[in-house]
Amino acid sequence: MIGSAVTVLLDPRRINAAVFDADGVLTDSLPLRTTAWRDTLHAFTAQYARATGDARPPLATSADLPAHLAGLLDEDIAAALLRPPTRRVDLAGNHLGPAEAELRRILADHEDQRFTELLDAEGLQARPGAHRVLLDLQAVGVVVGAFSSGKHCPAMLHRAGLDHLVAVSVDAEDTEHYGLAGPPNPALLQLALRLLHTRPEHAAVFADTPAALEAGERSGFALVVAVDHRDEERARVLGGREPVVHDLHQAEVPAGRPMPLGL
Repeated sequence: MIGSAVTVLLDPRRINAAVFDADGVLTDSLPLRTTAWRDTLHAFTAQYARATGDARPPLATSADLPAHLAGLLDEDIAAALLRPPTRRVDLAGNHLGPAEAELRRILADHEDQRFTELLDAEGLQARPGAHRVLLDLQAVGVVVGAFSSGKHCPAMLHRAGLDHLVAVSVDAEDTEHYGLAGPPNPALLQLALRLLHTRPEHAAVFADTPAALEAGERSGFALVVAVDHRDEERARVLGGREPVVHDLHQAEVPAGRPMPLGL
């Protein structure tokens, strides 16, 4: 069951920064990412059938990306999809073609290319309450960061009309550049905090996936807020974390002067 959501106060006397998951919390990118993965798996199934003559799908190709995989890096999602029960249990990894490490990269690159095509063709929208809460944070001097476990975070924010309200964005391009692990490892969120010149005990984070929420908890954020979108499956996967909001309409920013930035 969906839990009772609360109003979360982003008090500038307690925090000087707020970090938001660009996928699902600030923008409505999840349908595009789900479609990109579905199309990737369908393309791989067709290629496998042509190469082997085996018409049975080697990987499950459900309409939706499993909720527990959302928030992971693309190569980590690919790695999970290449294991049972998604992979056909009668197939060893080396029966899928290339070595698994290479296949992970191929699937992740295909998904990224497809996501880019969908982003260009369809665009995306800001999630409910996102524009207002970012404006309110800007008005009281709280700096804002955004993160994504996929690529193209700056482009996503631009398409949603939020880029001018976000001081720092980090994504999978940064994990590749700096050799960082993705969520639930806290490294990506810690990078955002360093670029914002603040410490986790002076910051809040909003996320809608177990991986990103665990990364926030492990980073030591003063406030870790789960967003469930009034979705029963997402609420179940989030595991009863508190506090929880349905969307950013339930985040309030009282007046006040934020504490000074500084690491």
